[in-house]
Amino acid sequence: MPMKKITILILILSTSFLNAQTNPATPNAGFESWTHHSTYDDPNGWNDLNSSTSVFGIYTCIKDSTPADVHSGKNAVRLITMTYFGQLIPGTITTGTINTTSQTISGGLPYTLRPDSIIGWFKYTPASGDNGDIEFYLFDASSDTVGEAFFKTPTTTVSTYKRFSLPVTYRSSNAVTMALWILTSSINQTSGKSGSELYADDLGLVFDSATGINNIVDENRITISPNLATDYVTINNISDSPSVLFSLYDITGRKVSEEKTTQGKTNIALNGLSEGLYFYSITDEQNSVIKSGKIVVQK
Repeated sequence: MPMKKITILILILSTSFLNAQTNPATPNAGFESWTHHSTYDDPNGWNDLNSSTSVFGIYTCIKDSTPADVHSGKNAVRLITMTYFGQLIPGTITTGTINTTSQTISGGLPYTLRPDSIIGWFKYTPASGDNGDIEFYLFDASSDTVGEAFFKTPTTTVSTYKRFSLPVTYRSSNAVTMALWILTSSINQTSGKSGSELYADDLGLVFDSATGINNIVDENRITISPNLATDYVTINNISDSPSVLFSLYDITGRKVSEEKTTQGKTNIALNGLSEGLYFYSITDEQNSVIKSGKIVVQK
């Protein structure tokens, strides 16, 4: 399994036009349950850095019960990037295991399902153009990556809770055995900025009501090009699906384009889109996600 730097992060939430479900991959998804220690609280089901940094009086994972900082329920999680004698410490929580010596995250929780998307709610206050990072991984029995989804927060302030939604990109049809989530308040320990704050609440996964899995065969017979696009992207559909829906989302999860295409090649115009990273999903007539990924728009 790839060892993920502590500076990577993950975040998930619930409810969508598809069937949103709470499952073992997302324990304590609403961050309502916490364990109190002498000087700090930890969210149940998640690991953080508080136990290691508390000796310095530093707490990067905070239980926040302020009504304006909670999306629903009574509590939310607040992650803060801090420094100690020049060492940057991004606020981090994960369902995996944190190794503070090697500064890596590994492991995860036993899991066997294949969700279509991750969705959720977040607030973010960056310091000096920093950004948080949201990632989700599915692994097989050999610890190889089966599927993944990740989301970068904007580098500008998001002062009220905003929903994001991203498809899971599947790399293989291997059986899933483990899921891993990570949330962090900074891009990494080198480029991150002290003072950046990420709030998260109400986490979950989205499943297709018909199958809950991606059609790997069709995925390999639909291509999107180029990855670095200027005016348009081309969808080449030689799959068994006569009609597919192409949806494009910005990094906040907002849908910016949607177009139904048929078999063969179709050009999708990118008029009016700003430069930057975008995520796409392709669904068939049964609303099953066939393919997902990312493109970069460059003017």
